[in-house]
Parts: sequence; structure tokens; C-alpha cells
Amino acid sequence: MVWAADNDGDPIDGEYTDEIVFDHEVWNDWIKSCTHGNGLFFLDYPDIGAGEPPYISYNWWSMYLEEYLPGYDFGPRHRQDFRDFNTGGTGQPLGDVNKYHVLSNGEIDYDMVYAATIPPDDPTWLSPPGEAALLASTMGLPRAGNLLSVGPYDLPPGSSIRFPFALVGGEGLHTDPTNADLLPYNARGFMKKLDFTDLIGNAMWARAIYDNPGVDTDGDGYAGEFGVCDQSVSPVDSAWMRVRGDTVFYTGDGVPDWRGAVPPPAPDFWLTPVPNGIQVRFNGTRSETQTDAISGLVDFEGYRVYCGLDQRAASLSLVAAYDRHNYDKFVWSGELEVTRFDVLEVPFSLDSLRCLYGAGTDPCSDGAFDPLAYTPSSPYKIEGFLDSLFYFMAHGHNASEWGVTTPIVKVYPDEPYPASFDPDSLPPEALTPEGNLKYFEYEFTIENLLPTVPYWVSVTALDFGAPAMGAAGFETSVTSGAKSVYPLGGSQVAGDGDVYVYPNPYRQDESYRDHGLEGRMEPDRPDYRVREVHFGNLPPRCTISIFSLDGDLVRRLEHDMDPSDPNCSHDSWNLITRNTQLVVSGLYYWVVEAEDGSTQMGKLVIIM
Repeated sequence: MVWAADNDGDPIDGEYTDEIVFDHEVWNDWIKSCTHGNGLFFLDYPDIGAGEPPYISYNWWSMYLEEYLPGYDFGPRHRQDFRDFNTGGTGQPLGDVNKYHVLSNGEIDYDMVYAATIPPDDPTWLSPPGEAALLASTMGLPRAGNLLSVGPYDLPPGSSIRFPFALVGGEGLHTDPTNADLLPYNARGFMKKLDFTDLIGNAMWARAIYDNPGVDTDGDGYAGEFGVCDQSVSPVDSAWMRVRGDTVFYTGDGVPDWRGAVPPPAPDFWLTPVPNGIQVRFNGTRSETQTDAISGLVDFEGYRVYCGLDQRAASLSLVAAYDRHNYDKFVWSGELEVTRFDVLEVPFSLDSLRCLYGAGTDPCSDGAFDPLAYTPSSPYKIEGFLDSLFYFMAHGHNASEWGVTTPIVKVYPDEPYPASFDPDSLPPEALTPEGNLKYFEYEFTIENLLPTVPYWVSVTALDFGAPAMGAAGFETSVTSGAKSVYPLGGSQVAGDGDVYVYPNPYRQDESYRDHGLEGRMEPDRPDYRVREVHFGNLPPRCTISIFSLDGDLVRRLEHDMDPSDPNCSHDSWNLITRNTQLVVSGLYYWVVEAEDGSTQMGKLVIIM
């Protein structure tokens, strides 16, 4: 990986700071510390032919020609394959032949910080010019070229080849504000004090996203390279590896996936209008059982139910949530100078914590064990292990008691946990009428809604994230899959009872659009193009006829919807007659005729 960073991290008054301060003495400008770094590397590259791997080369050089700044036109060069660029220096290559030599030399140059440590008699490298070497090792060259290359490839005319690469950043590379004092001659000591953990970790994430570890993408039975670990002795951090029991996959199968960590799939959900409300029913079989592509864990954390007046994310408000009862474990880092606790593992359930740290002969039954009783100032201590200190914090809201801490309830509260997640292998009594597993069936009723406007509802699923990496949980899209429905009015039941019409009377001078009765999500259309009269509590299949006072047919609407559609009891008329003209002021009759021949009739007043 080609990496770059500031030479010393820009300490201010001998310390690193994220605050922006004004420096009068050196910069005469607003400055802050720069402790991070970045890097670039190939994620993959094809063979050059016959299964032969290509050559990888990394070269850097000063971009000053010898004729302009003598002594500064240099770059690391092997003695064995030295090539004279005929520029007077060893750095910038000129001409296609010289440039191709640098591309294909198979040389991996030393880091710039080592330039001043190359002696004149070094058996591998030509010794750099003195002043340039000192500058490269301390401040870095102000104009440096960097070249990462792979090949050679024989490409016929018109052909192409792809090279996926990653550009990554890493925080906290510089840790010691005095580290640069070791330069230029103690470069090895300087490098030892740099912390590449975050940069390397992000690079590993990029690799795992490109080719998911432990995933057999092409189905040939090979899922990647792996090792077998005794996790009781050395627990495995699975941030960018896939863990299956004691088997740890640290590469993929070589077939690109281009798939990162994603939330669990959103649950299937159904809406049913109820008097002044909406009943939301959903099934989370897939949400609660699917493994994450990167970690290989079932990382489901909870559900969220949203409701709003349109399907935009800004309009959808959280009305109910379920969050699993689990805790993050904060472990003492072992540092004496600064008391620091880190999260190293995924969240623990309350039952698992009791089994691990409960008291008595049967710790799993220790109902008195309370994880929140332990804090940073009063951590849990393992007897005989003074360096084992930790405390716990709730991961999320822990709103997990159905109908108590969350308004969401189980539809089948007595249903046992299924022996299998395959519906075909379960008895019929374990399945809902739709064929889903009863155990994962939930419902929630949104109340106190207006029956005259449609509401949009969405149900999402979220995971617990990667606490060890400081990554919050992922949630499915709140707008994708959102559905709309009209609540019922009064104490009616959908399709059973009196049909009602609104607004009645309809007045042209009223601001129905402002109240959401018409023109919703159509801001570009004028008012006269979005006029609507609504029919509520309709049978799923019926004919709506509008007549003038003289009995002339003004408009006929065929209402034909599936009874399972949440909007099957609603329809609307755009005030356009069957002759494609805008209706005039007057008194009208409406007639609704159902499939069974029953009819309902009422009056409608329109004032234009």
C-alpha cells in the first residue's frame, strides 16, 4: 500500500489537538494538528497469462530536474539494474523507454523517511545525494512523484483491462508529538511509533467488501483461505474476517462481491385500516435469521415503525420501536497513564452475561446480576486477575418487552421458537395464513389518525453495527417499500357499513390542498388540476355513479381492488364529467352498487 502522512502530525505547543488555533510565530494562520494518514493499493489484478502473477512496482522520485536544482533530482534506485536516464540525476524519468523501465522494474522503494539512512556502500541501493536525503527524511520532498504499477500485460488493439483499487484513510497515525525528533537518522525508531492500526484496518475492510471472506460467490465449493483457532485461548476479532465456530476465513474466494456490511432485510408488512387508525402487521423471519455478508453473524438488533403524510424521509416520524435487550462490554485497555475502556466484541445478551459473570452454583439463574451496576469508577473485577476490569452499557434502548417497553406486540405470544426456518419443513400450525413463521409475526396499531387523508407507513430493521470499530448500526431504507392507507372513520369496519363522501359540500374557495385532501405530492400542478372528492368505506369491488338532480349520469367509476389492499375501501373522483368537462355547481346524487347487488345512495353538494 502506498501511504502518505504529515511528517510530524503538526503538534501545537508540544501536543496534538483537534482544535483550530491561530499560530502567530510560524504560520501566521489558523492551524490544527494533522495526525492522520491515507493510502492507496490494488484490490486485485489479473494474471499476465498462463497463471503467472504480474510484477508489482512502487517507485518515488523528486520531480526536480538536475538542470534546475542540482542534487535534488533523485529517487531510490537499485544498483543491480541501474539505468542511466541521461538527465544528470537518478529521479525523474524522461522519455517512453525510461518511463517504461520505472513501470516494469519490479522495484519496491524504501519509505522516504529512510533516505538519509542509506550509506554510500549499501549493497542494494544507490546512496541518495546528501541535502536531498536529509530533506526527504525530515520534511519530505515538496515535489515527489509516486508510481504504483503492475504488469506487464499484452493487450491487443482495442482491448481493455480493469484494475480495482482502494483509497483509504486512517486516523491516529501520529501518536507522539516528539517523534520527529528521531529524524533523520533513527528512521526505524520513528516508524515504530507510528500507529497504522486504523489505516490497515480500513484497508482490510476494503478488501473484505471487494471479496467477502468466507463467501463462495461462484458456488464451486471454495470460500477462501482460513485458519482454525482456539478462541478460548485467543478470541478472534471478526471486524473484517468471517468466523464460523473456530474457523476464521481471512480471504474470499477470489470472485469479487462488491458487497459491504448491510442491515438485515426489512420485514414484510401489511396495513389494515381501522377506525381512526392503521393496524400494522409484519413478519421478521428474514430480518432475524439472515447473516451479515461481512461478519457472518446474525446481527439483527430491532425494528422501527414510521408514519407520515407522505413517503419522504423527512416526513416519516418514528411511532414505535423494538430493540433487543443486550449490552456492550467495555474492557480496560491495560494502560496505566490513561484509564481507557474499549469495546472489543459484539453486544452480549443479558442471559449470556449472567452465565459468564453471575454468582452462585448456577450463575445463569442469577436474577440479581445487573450489568448496569458496574461503571468505569466501579468496574467488574475477576478475582485473581487484576488486569481484568470491565463494565457494561445498554446497547440501544433495550425496549424489548412486547407490549410493555415497546407498543409492538407478538401476534402469537405462545408460539415456541421454530426448530427450522424453512416453512416447508414445519407443520401447518406453525405458519400464518400467508405461510410465514408465526413466531416472528408482530403487530402495532397507530391511533388517533384522521380518516380523511392517506398516511404513509414504513417498517425497517436494523443491526447492532460494529461496536469494536465504533460503527453504529445500519438501518434499512425508511422510504423503500413505504405503503399508504386511509384510516377508517368512526367505528366502521372496512367495506362494512355506510359509505361516506368528503369534503361535502365541496367548495372551490376552500384550501383543501393545504389540508392534504388533494394535490398531495403534486406541487407542480395547479389547484384546478388536482381537485378531488373522496369516497370512504367502500366495498372492495363496486360501481360508483354520480347523477345530476335531473337523473343524468355525470360520471361512473369502477372500483375494483383486491380485498387485501389496505386502500380497497377508498376511491376518489377528480370532478371531471364523463364528457371530460369540469363539473359545475349543483346538487348531485351518488350511488354505490356492490357485487352482491346492494346499493347505498347519498347527496353531494359542489360549489364552484
